[in-house]
Amino acid sequence: RHRALYATDAIDPLSRVRNIGIIAHIDAGKTTTTERMLHYAGFTRKIGDVDDGDTIMDYLPAERERGITIQSAAITFGWRDHQLHLIDTPGHVDFTVEVERAMRVLDGAVTIVDAVSGVQAQTKTVWTQASRYQIPRIVFVNKMDRDGANWKKAIRDIETKLSVRPLVLMIPEYAGGERLEGRALECWMDVVTMERVVFDIGKDNSGATVRRECWGHSAHAIDARERLIEALSEIDQRTLDVFLSDEVDGDPTKMPAAEISAAIRRVTLSSLASPVLLGASFRNIGVQPLLDAIIDYLPAPTDRPSPLALSPGSIPIQLSKTDAKDRSMQVYLDPSSKLVAFAFKVIVDQQRGPMVFVRVYSGTLDSRMTLVNGTRGGVKERATKLLQMYADLPEEIPSIACGHIGVVLGLKQTKTGDTLLHPQHPSLSKSSKSSSKKHRMIGDSAEPSAIGLQLHGIDVPPPVFFCAVEADSPQDVRPLNEALANMTLEDPSLHVSQDDETGQTLLSGMGELHLEVVRDRMLKDLKINASFGQMRVSYREMAGLEASTEFVYARDIANKAVKAAMRVTVSPIAEGVDSGDSDVEVELPEPFGTDEPGGQREAVLAAITDGIGSALFRGTLLGFPVTRTAVRVSDVQYFGEDLSTTAAYRACAGQAFFQALKLSNPVLLEPIAKSTILCPESHIGSVLSDLNGVRKGRVLSLDDSDAENLDSTNATKVLVAEVPLSTMVGYSSSLRSLTAGSATFTMEVVGFGAMAAQQQQQVLRESLGYE
Repeated sequence: RHRALYATDAIDPLSRVRNIGIIAHIDAGKTTTTERMLHYAGFTRKIGDVDDGDTIMDYLPAERERGITIQSAAITFGWRDHQLHLIDTPGHVDFTVEVERAMRVLDGAVTIVDAVSGVQAQTKTVWTQASRYQIPRIVFVNKMDRDGANWKKAIRDIETKLSVRPLVLMIPEYAGGERLEGRALECWMDVVTMERVVFDIGKDNSGATVRRECWGHSAHAIDARERLIEALSEIDQRTLDVFLSDEVDGDPTKMPAAEISAAIRRVTLSSLASPVLLGASFRNIGVQPLLDAIIDYLPAPTDRPSPLALSPGSIPIQLSKTDAKDRSMQVYLDPSSKLVAFAFKVIVDQQRGPMVFVRVYSGTLDSRMTLVNGTRGGVKERATKLLQMYADLPEEIPSIACGHIGVVLGLKQTKTGDTLLHPQHPSLSKSSKSSSKKHRMIGDSAEPSAIGLQLHGIDVPPPVFFCAVEADSPQDVRPLNEALANMTLEDPSLHVSQDDETGQTLLSGMGELHLEVVRDRMLKDLKINASFGQMRVSYREMAGLEASTEFVYARDIANKAVKAAMRVTVSPIAEGVDSGDSDVEVELPEPFGTDEPGGQREAVLAAITDGIGSALFRGTLLGFPVTRTAVRVSDVQYFGEDLSTTAAYRACAGQAFFQALKLSNPVLLEPIAKSTILCPESHIGSVLSDLNGVRKGRVLSLDDSDAENLDSTNATKVLVAEVPLSTMVGYSSSLRSLTAGSATFTMEVVGFGAMAAQQQQQVLRESLGYE
């Protein structure tokens, strides 16, 4: 390896740090582009190739075997005296949680668009994820050397499908919009600096040599510069003022490059527009200008707004968006403040144990420092070592500075989404007083709630596929349980549950590929002796009609009598395809204890809400989570401080809900997937027949993927349909058979829809083993 900008060098000022991610649809060229970045930055001597399985970023055996990115990988390198923390993310929808947690800590992103396919389904998904965190983005139109490449169509796709104003910064010297080859692929026009950019790929094919020459005022390049200035003038007043000034006088060739570059940076940071560059990463074209654009136009940590965190003392029940906003406070980027860090990823290493990836938002994280995990009730853990990761290669460092990303060893109880604080953080003193007061008054033995400042966590979508897993022998049970615990710690979208009736261990995930990868890792990499059952769909349950029950909970727990009583009413919320959550409403009598923070009224309210919330995870039909059900708790009775403990109310609420749900004639909801299929026109009839018949789908749209190629004898069609997910198991093989391997599809779950009564009975009989 060449000398790179390592973390043990003098720490850069925050203005020279970039925390960025690479996001795109699957097979758009994310890892290929990243490998070129590392090579041109001097980090590697040889360019890795996805097809050869020797890339730096895709280091898992499953990734190299399948040729796709499964797990996001972080790496640090230098470019133009700046330090880049880069995260390469997966493009498959089954691993969307990897993108979600990367977006949570990044300051900017590079979105890669295929010049042939344009903006695809997962491109829009990851773009939406980045928009949710208001992350500025650069777009790189890749694969300009491929047959069918059309960068002009890709630009139109970016504007119409991603709803963003594209700012084209570099165009081919050749005026056409289609595939480039030979000299046309090597020569480009920099619209900002008015230079001709030549990539020398003739000698060693590495593309490491880039020459810049005067462009000689090419007519179509001047037109492109004028369009860029006009686009900037519409959204940036300073650009308009300079363009109309006496010095420039409306002449695009006289507009200073520095003014254009500054304007591009302003509108990019405010997410009003996105710069667009073109290239062909596999042919080593366009990567160096992309790196320059990352430095010039994407934000440093100091350019981003301070993240919001929930202030200490929040009630440990679900807050509405308005209440959460009212209770939020900013965490300022201040190296001298007490530490506030966010754990966004955990990897369990066989030798090192849990490796926790963190972003430091305030203060400095030092090696051997004691950390307080506020999310886990104030658990104290020691950071035994700090690492800077280069994909799977670590380098030990003494500290992780404010605004940087690093890895912490020694944290046994920290999970994805946890907030880590300095032991003397001011928010902990307020929370500890409230917490001690609450436990002193109530004497509840439940797990402690979150304390201290809480950064907003990561949204993890619910699993939609599951399968049973069983150890091959009694000796294999413990290794299997340990492997499952480690994998769920690494992947928050993976769930492990126990079927109370059959005793089976159920493994739930985001899709077929997700569970296949988990199975392969356990069997091949971890050498676990286990058997996996057939892939099945994860349903949801809902109250069929309104039902109510009065429930009295009276038990002897540890030779102490406890008692609680209440009425629970359940009712369905709505019909149709919608994955909305359930709604819980609790009514307490007015003279019910004190209403001060930490008082008995607040504690009982939290206990009942917690009991209902826990019960919602398991329905009465097949044990699937309950959704779209309104729960109303009333007539809560109090039998004195000795009898009516919070534990009694929690247990009473859960059992009362279970009884009311049974009386409501509950129904099963099946997941509905939105499928986007790209298919040659010659096979569209077979695909439509299969969707409408066997798959029981509903076609939403059927369009041409390329409006400019309508006369083609075999134009590609884009078919969008909503299909029950249960009918899509194994669809990839069926689609290959129907189209001779010429069609591709993507799929994402958009909600849950009610089943027909006959279909529900069929699913119940199959699941309960009657068929």
